[in-house]
Amino acid sequence: MKILIISDTHTDSTAKLPAEIMKAAGECDAVIHAGDIVSFKLISELMSVCSLVYPVKGNMDPYYNDERLPETRLLTFEGVKIGVAHGTGSPAGIENRLLYTFPEADIIVFGHTHKPFWGEIGGVYFLNPGSPTNKRTEPFHTYAVLTIENGTFDAEIIRIIQ
Repeated sequence: MKILIISDTHTDSTAKLPAEIMKAAGECDAVIHAGDIVSFKLISELMSVCSLVYPVKGNMDPYYNDERLPETRLLTFEGVKIGVAHGTGSPAGIENRLLYTFPEADIIVFGHTHKPFWGEIGGVYFLNPGSPTNKRTEPFHTYAVLTIENGTFDAEIIRIIQ
């Protein structure tokens, strides 16, 4: 199973995303968006390419407060538990705060910092895809693809070369 992981798109339409994101969405089995979507229209458009889209609410998404855009999600694919939250507050210590939110997770997917990261902290894997549209101080726009096979997993952070 391949899962496209994006966050911090800060846009109202897939037309404003790099074309590479929509291509990847069509090649993946699911999409996880870790918040700061800005407009739910973006999620609807993603669903036209990949029917399984799991977004969470970011700090820039204050007008949604229902099951379409929950603050957190706990997903399970092939026995792998994935906690999803945007993250809040200072980037310093964000991973520690998320560990308390998802004590049962194998992987925690988050955004907020716009800094791509894939690694293990405290026995849990963390995946931040960065941002495909707003790299801030990072050298590249990025996204991630998480691959799960037979209960094992790995992720790749992908640089968007424009």
